[in-house]
Amino acid sequence: MSKILVFGGTRFFGKELIKELIINGHDITILTRGNAKDNFGDDIKRIQANKRNEKALIKALEGKEYDVVYDTICYSSKDADRMCRVLNGKTKKYIVVSSVSVYDKGYNLKETDFNPNKYNIIIGEKEEFSYGEGKRLMEATLYKNAKFKVIAVRFPVVIGKDDYTKRLLTYVDRIKNRQVISSTKLDEKMNLITQSEAGIFLAWLLNKDINAPVNASCIGEISLRDIVKIIEKEYHIEGIINENENNNESSPYNDYLGLTIDIMNIMELGAYRFKDIKDELCEIVKYYKNLNI
Repeated sequence: MSKILVFGGTRFFGKELIKELIINGHDITILTRGNAKDNFGDDIKRIQANKRNEKALIKALEGKEYDVVYDTICYSSKDADRMCRVLNGKTKKYIVVSSVSVYDKGYNLKETDFNPNKYNIIIGEKEEFSYGEGKRLMEATLYKNAKFKVIAVRFPVVIGKDDYTKRLLTYVDRIKNRQVISSTKLDEKMNLITQSEAGIFLAWLLNKDINAPVNASCIGEISLRDIVKIIEKEYHIEGIINENENNNESSPYNDYLGLTIDIMNIMELGAYRFKDIKDELCEIVKYYKNLNI
């Protein structure tokens, strides 16, 4: 049994991580601002603090140590800089959620295609940077300054039953309601991972001796055309596609297309077997249909 601290963990794949850690019998504490309730009852402990308030964090964690710390809500160099100081001497391993947005566009990108150790640090809060730049600076700050091991997990777009972004649901709604989807990138590829797979994979990393970034996604690449076809097949409705222009409101995956990652490193290193993306996507679309969404 490991003593674990989780920053966040009250929604989406963070909940899946907590569920998996509970199943495996660990001593779990979550630290949140207390704004969102959870359903874990007496299976976990809770600390209430604002993660962006360093003094409050230091006070909240006074006298506490953890085998592993998970962070699902680290978005900037300032966030990472606080973690380097606050967690110094309190843990030996820090597993943080990063993103494939650290990469420039391209296919089959390996972990080495972005080296955080060679990236210049600019300290700032997440509001000062784009999402991808915030994650690049976060990784650079951690790998250059942390006194503990760091595993930065580079996830692609996460899909699932509790997807609060509603990006996949946008495609379902527009096809179902015969509304136009505008994208010039119908045949460009991307990766996806489900909220369940993301949570299970994070929990699986607990005992792995890694001190580097790792790519993680469901097996396989998928195009926007593939996604549309899966929805069309499930709903028996043909989508209306405008391939002459991009409109992110009607096609929210536009900015994520044209980028895929190589996951062979973690599959070979840790013998982890990810699920197939098309199978998983079909299941989620069926779930939406059964709920009459």
